[in-house]
Amino acid sequence: MRKIGAVVLFLALVFPAKAAVTFRAGLWCGPQKINDAKIRSVYGGQTVFLPYLEIQIWKGLTIGGGYEFGYNREGKIGLHDNPTTFRMSGLDFFLGYELRIKDAAFFAKIGYGLFSYKQTIDNPSLSDYKVDHTQSAVSFGAGLKYYPARFIFLAVEARYVPLKVKPYDYEVDLGGFRYMAGLGFAFDI
Repeated sequence: MRKIGAVVLFLALVFPAKAAVTFRAGLWCGPQKINDAKIRSVYGGQTVFLPYLEIQIWKGLTIGGGYEFGYNREGKIGLHDNPTTFRMSGLDFFLGYELRIKDAAFFAKIGYGLFSYKQTIDNPSLSDYKVDHTQSAVSFGAGLKYYPARFIFLAVEARYVPLKVKPYDYEVDLGGFRYMAGLGFAFDI
């Protein structure tokens, strides 16, 4: 709580008093498609969720962050159809710009995320090969918000995360598009 207070105080001192700081809180959800064909064939796609907090600090310029979760799949892998699980989640921090025209707002953002992924395979001969790592990646997104009321908005976004990992001797492309829809609340301080 002290960190939030310090950020608000910093913004109040740095930016003119006439420029109101707008907070937005929302929830995105939508399908995630992983680029790697082998991973996709075993685990398929999944709906992911991204609750986030965003602060408009100056004439459309925003900063924010969220937590992406929900990719948790099971499948069968290998010649003997061994049971397997795969999980992926991540923290995402972003800088964005929103151009508002009446009740609509177009936005674009660039982010930096720290993603964790874990794969398990139920096979005694593979017990020494555990995949449980984190990897950072830059993300890119754009979308549209619609404000039916001053304090609430509906939104759609396309976001791309180029996330390539190398758990062993080969590279796996866990990146891909997220096509999200969302609902959020905006309030000024």
